[in-house]
Amino acid sequence: MKHLESSYTTHDGLKLYLQAWMPEQPRASLLLVHGLGEHSGRYARLVERLTQIGVAVFTFDGRGHGKSVEGKPDAYFESAEDYLEDLDILFGKGKSYLEGLPAFLFGHSMGGGLVAAYVLKYQPEAAGVILSSPAIVEDPGTPALLKAVAGLVSNYFPRLKALKLDPKMISRIPEEVEAYLNDPLVYTQPVPARTGQELFLQMKYVQQNAGKFQLPVLILHGSADRLTNPKGSDLLFQKAASKDKRLEIFEGGYHELIRDLESERYLETIVDWVRDRLD
Repeated sequence: MKHLESSYTTHDGLKLYLQAWMPEQPRASLLLVHGLGEHSGRYARLVERLTQIGVAVFTFDGRGHGKSVEGKPDAYFESAEDYLEDLDILFGKGKSYLEGLPAFLFGHSMGGGLVAAYVLKYQPEAAGVILSSPAIVEDPGTPALLKAVAGLVSNYFPRLKALKLDPKMISRIPEEVEAYLNDPLVYTQPVPARTGQELFLQMKYVQQNAGKFQLPVLILHGSADRLTNPKGSDLLFQKAASKDKRLEIFEGGYHELIRDLESERYLETIVDWVRDRLD
């Protein structure tokens, strides 16, 4: 397996950090889109399992995240539409690199919500989509006042740290939470107002257009997730027009299922699902 690192300059002049893992005999490609505040280097366990079955994994640190930021990451981006354009370019690059092979999409949390929006808006040709704890429906505890003024705050104070997320809710394993908090490439401060508002708009779009989702899809969510609402996964599963769709709920599971108590089942579910669509 080869590990490749490079960069990509976006249409608006940002330089994004890219990396990829290439098995000796690739059978498919997969674009992996990380979650809010984190970075692409946190998926080594999943990458290892996918490359073992011949899936080349392409990924990147998104706008405002990880190694795509000079200095410390701030999780800030002006427009989610720019983020979706990044996805389109990078998904296309992976497909071109392994032309003629099946191509998959994977998105976790924010990345899951953005991948869902990307599929609905761009209608890409993909062999399947995996959504891990996707951000599709806002938390029921979000204050009505915050939602009402979010757009105003985003316009006038875009970098205002507006919404604090509890890092202890990523996993039921204390060591995983500690590792998350101590990772210098992870952003753990409150979400910038513009980022939050842009993601909220994409979530609303997915909610309103979920019935147009047609690609094969695997959705995974923990029932005790307090960072993204499991009801969003159920909504997409129920409304999607996909003939091939599956929703897997992990009872008591927290947000990062790859680092939670049933991580092995999570990994096996994803790998088996992809393998079944290669055979």
